Amino acid sequence: MALEKEIIVLGDIEMGAGNLTDDFISDNALTELIEELCKRPHAVDLVLNGDTFDFLKCPYFSANQLSYPRHITSEISINKLNLIYHAHNKVFRALKKFCKDKNNRLYFNIGNHDTDLVYHAVQKRIKELLSNSNNIYFKQVYRYKNVHVEHGQQYDFLTKINFDKLFLNYRGKEILNQSFISFGLISRFMHMKEKHPFLERIFPRKELLKIQRRLIKKLTRRTVGYFIKSMLYYPLRYFYDPTYTYPRELFRELYIRLKNVHWDVDKVIPTFKRKKKHSFKKDRIFVLGHIHEKFVEDKDNIALIHPGSWRDEYDLDVDTRKLIPRPKRYVQILITDVGTDYQIIEIPTNRTNLNFDKVINNELKHVKLVAKEEKFHPALI
Repeated sequence: MALEKEIIVLGDIEMGAGNLTDDFISDNALTELIEELCKRPHAVDLVLNGDTFDFLKCPYFSANQLSYPRHITSEISINKLNLIYHAHNKVFRALKKFCKDKNNRLYFNIGNHDTDLVYHAVQKRIKELLSNSNNIYFKQVYRYKNVHVEHGQQYDFLTKINFDKLFLNYRGKEILNQSFISFGLISRFMHMKEKHPFLERIFPRKELLKIQRRLIKKLTRRTVGYFIKSMLYYPLRYFYDPTYTYPRELFRELYIRLKNVHWDVDKVIPTFKRKKKHSFKKDRIFVLGHIHEKFVEDKDNIALIHPGSWRDEYDLDVDTRKLIPRPKRYVQILITDVGTDYQIIEIPTNRTNLNFDKVINNELKHVKLVAKEEKFHPALI
């Protein structure tokens, strides 16, 4: 059996600035994986499948202050990228080593947390940080033979990117055209994330919110306030600001989510199946991100895969009130002269279970504690 291509897919790493909104702490595990790939005797396609960087929750550094600007120019995106680079330098060094082998290829698929990758200046800066390698690519979708890989935000009504209109003009400057939800997160929820840096790492969200009634009230109050102002106030107050356009088509969806206390990302597989049905005739393996859950459906010679997230995340056991660290996974796809096969590989973890009540009583302490356990040193905490 002759190997034609090895493809490695992982996503939702969400590297940030090493501050309280940065949920990625597994630099060592990711670096070890990348360095292991560098030792392969054959060429490898490494596909970082969207949300590799968390530009969305990454602050902007100016005048010795961190802020979360709504109007994202390429200069602001590069400023954020530099913060991410300094916070996660070890991962960048490993990627640089990987790209030294010109037979290897590194792909950055674009996700809703790193839409900033559409800026050519950002792409150029990443290539500079990785030694101007010519084997680095920025894609919406990665395809090779019968393999299809994309992040998946295009099948989530609230987070999809308008690839037909990536930029807006504001006061003579080109700014990023983000989704209504992304603009809302930047404007209304980043300071809340700083106050509750650990809570967003806990799943399932519905069970978490049942326990944290005060958090439900706070989220609902803030969301309803933004929702009402987006209808009645912002479009008038900021009439010449294109980021405050009247989002008529989103209100029904937001209302349903508020009513059902639904604060998580929607499953994208049903929508993907409906919209990409024609692709099933030519492709065999489909890998999606966006949903931070493991999912595999393999039938009729079609495999649909969610490997899960690389953020620091926990499953809540409601009965024991324990927080169990989630493992990290990636997809290995081998294309040979006899066909295409895949496996989901799990990175062994050696992490301590946490007590939910202790975490809630002091989130900052536990953010530092788990970072120390992973031997990660936050840059801005």
